[in-house]
Amino acid sequence: MSSVYRNEPETRDAWWAEIRQEIKSHAKALGCHAVVGYSESTSICEEVCILSASGTAAVLNPRFLQDGTMEGCLEQRIEEASPPGCGFCHIPYDELNMPFPAHLTYCYNCRKQKVPDVLFTTIDLPVEAIVIGKGCLIQARLCRLKKKAQAEANATSISNLLPFMEYEVHTQLMNKLKLRGMNALFGLRIQITVGENMLMGLASATGVYLAALPTPGGIQIAGKTPNDGTYEQHISHMQKKINDTIAKNKELYEINPPELPEEIIGSPIPEPRQRSRLLRSQSESSDEVTELDLSHGKKDAFVLEIDDTDAMEDVHSLLTDVPPPSGFYSCNTEIMPGINNWTPEIQMFTAVRVSRLSNINLTNQTLNKNFNDLCENLLKSLYFKLRSMVPCCLCHVNFTVALPEDELVQIAVTAVAITFDKNQALQANKAPTEKSQQRASTDNEEQLQFPLELCSDPLASQPFSPAKEALEGASSHTGIPAAQRAASLDKASPLTEGYLRHRSVPSCTNSTVSVVKMTPLSFLPGAKITKYLGIINMFFIRETTSLREEGGVSGFLHAFIAEVFAMVRAHVAALGGNAVVSYIMKQCVFMENPNKNQAQCLINVSGDAVIFVRESELEMLPVQPSTVVSQPTSSAGDVTT
Repeated sequence: MSSVYRNEPETRDAWWAEIRQEIKSHAKALGCHAVVGYSESTSICEEVCILSASGTAAVLNPRFLQDGTMEGCLEQRIEEASPPGCGFCHIPYDELNMPFPAHLTYCYNCRKQKVPDVLFTTIDLPVEAIVIGKGCLIQARLCRLKKKAQAEANATSISNLLPFMEYEVHTQLMNKLKLRGMNALFGLRIQITVGENMLMGLASATGVYLAALPTPGGIQIAGKTPNDGTYEQHISHMQKKINDTIAKNKELYEINPPELPEEIIGSPIPEPRQRSRLLRSQSESSDEVTELDLSHGKKDAFVLEIDDTDAMEDVHSLLTDVPPPSGFYSCNTEIMPGINNWTPEIQMFTAVRVSRLSNINLTNQTLNKNFNDLCENLLKSLYFKLRSMVPCCLCHVNFTVALPEDELVQIAVTAVAITFDKNQALQANKAPTEKSQQRASTDNEEQLQFPLELCSDPLASQPFSPAKEALEGASSHTGIPAAQRAASLDKASPLTEGYLRHRSVPSCTNSTVSVVKMTPLSFLPGAKITKYLGIINMFFIRETTSLREEGGVSGFLHAFIAEVFAMVRAHVAALGGNAVVSYIMKQCVFMENPNKNQAQCLINVSGDAVIFVRESELEMLPVQPSTVVSQPTSSAGDVTT
């Protein structure tokens, strides 16, 4: 990451070129010739812009490359075909000339190649990966105060903070991964947001237990003042809580790796430190390290050294993450690892929460606590509103943090809830009953914003879950009571379902209209995409001079996002599509002036318009159905500005 203060396009292009070159250099140092899962992002505040890029270094199979050119150092790595299920875990570099200290062991699957003890990636979990148990969403949250400055001085101070923030975020991710008894992260996305007087970091990933990697060790707490009896008792109590939490998480996520008959011995490391350690301070000597009797392999433990108040706050933060309620799972990848029996029941949602921080006695500790509580409460509210879909999983959970104004924090999350059957597979739930079809027709008619005289043939796509469509739409909060937040979501549901696509026939009586589905996934469970109609990229701006009369910030944002959903659906229906996949809200910029009762918001969304057919309907369709483009009878009403 880098921060830059320049206005010339040539300067910005030069910075991006430098960052991309640095990414390539890192990949080459790791013995890789490709970077997958690559992304670039920016965060702008006044005259300062933070440029960041991330990706996963990889070695691609030459059979799938057109040019077939490879680096000489990689030829020996691709001579043999990698074993299925574990080949992507094998190290691409030479273990005798490693680019950084690491603890390597033989692969627990093939016993031939070496693997690291932990794996961080920005890609989704490969389909051939062997996973034990289920995955879970892991987040690292961090806030840091900074002094207000101008121009170059501001950019310099931010640049000095970035390496420490990256280290702290990595520390949290590693600790929380160990706390859940897992050994790999997928879909890692790190966002650093800059404001006038603070920096915020949010990292999201999906933790899993890969069978090819060694069993992760526990977390050991080491204190600085061993002579203090009360302090030692407190450390012992915290150690017990951590051990109990690890045991509960293994049971919760069904992590039960098979016992190996013999210990797999790792490769020697050219450095004296052979133990994985996570330290807050580097002031200790190497002699103090040797006093910790930690063996390698399964018993290897991370050491959290409690040397100051910040370190104690980090330990407490590990234990404040509350697991999802029973029947809920969450991940930021497209599919939850360990769950395969998905049903066609999907439910996309977008929630926005705005919170104003008090500037009285504002410290890094209070900022971190407020930020952590804000994210946790947002997740809890989602679980509460989707409780009728249990058992279900929140997939592709995408958090976005913004600091639109001084002391104003905005968090937006988009995800899709997918139900799964614990006892039956997807194929067992393909045929819908007559009763559910009648209920679908009734619910869709009630959810129309205005009456439409629409007809569709019996082969038209049925809605996946019309009863639960009431939850799909917008959800925005600003600290209002939970009951009011839940009610506001239900009230806006008719607006979100107002635009529909149909395939009409000359005349029909009892018709069923399908709602245009929206999902951030690249696919629809239990359905086949038959045609891609093109990309959707839309900008919306809404402002109001009667903010309080429209329900405050929560009501204004809620109605606006619901209207965005309705207009996206209308646009896709006009193109002849019946679904939007890979949906993403790229921007949500909100600004308010409470004194003048004014607010305005800009939203940018994109996705792919498609035509899909249920797999259960493919047998009923002898030929590809022709698409009839239907126009709505009237346009949506404008929000009063």
